[in-house]
Amino acid sequence: MEEKILYYLSPILKVILFLIFIFMCLLPFGIISQFDFISIDKKSFIADLLLEGSTVVAVLGALLMIFKVFPTVDFRTVFVSKEKSVSGFLKGSLIGFLLIAFCVSLLLLNGNVVFSVAKISILLFFGYLLFFIIVAVFEELMFRSFPLYILAERYPISLTIILNSVLFGFIHLANPGFNAVAMLNITLAGALFSIYTLQKRNVSWAVGIHFGWNFTQGILLGYKVSGTDTPGILLAKPVGQNYFSGGSFGIEGSIFCTIALSILIIWLLIRYKIEPITTVFEEDFEEETTI
Repeated sequence: MEEKILYYLSPILKVILFLIFIFMCLLPFGIISQFDFISIDKKSFIADLLLEGSTVVAVLGALLMIFKVFPTVDFRTVFVSKEKSVSGFLKGSLIGFLLIAFCVSLLLLNGNVVFSVAKISILLFFGYLLFFIIVAVFEELMFRSFPLYILAERYPISLTIILNSVLFGFIHLANPGFNAVAMLNITLAGALFSIYTLQKRNVSWAVGIHFGWNFTQGILLGYKVSGTDTPGILLAKPVGQNYFSGGSFGIEGSIFCTIALSILIIWLLIRYKIEPITTVFEEDFEEETTI
């Protein structure tokens, strides 16, 4: 009985270990930031870019540490593969763009947004393009690499997707304008990223969707991205009830976003099968319990 409890508890413990490794890898950056080696305004865009870049380095360092602890696991095992990664990213970016376009179409039809022309410099435009790529890489490597693999290895796919996506939703709790609808939509977005990663066995699709989603709503349309202000080509002004318009959280706070994400998730689950992830250890355990 104790062995069975440990068997099902071990993925959670491994995910916690992974998070500890990320924290350990972030510590040097935190210490360095306390010294003024380079004079940079901590509220500037450059500071945000450097911060996000450090998180990517930290999560990659944590993965390398995980591979040392668990030698049977490597980048390819945890869905980080060079094979078709560029095409996966580009296709995912298009999906993210189309999802936001669909959401905005519903908002426009219902009269829940008014757009006006804004100003953004070319330098800032491409700077935010890089920024949102880095954000997508960090968050997807953090949630859809080792954590997703280790949960899928031991738990049913449905439970794996739920656990992974709920955890993803929780990290946005402190974002400005966060509410119940926002939590639901961020969780659904996490589920979408998990489904694509498990189906394609490549995290590049999730990175692309994540990037296309954020970049389109923030820089192209001028919405707030998960409650965070960004400059854009257009400026979106929410109109009406927050649960329709998204309010101060942006598109992700709207039930129209819920509709769009739900339709795609249901279609993916019906259209494509997710093959279970099994290991030699799991198969041996099942044989022992059968005997």
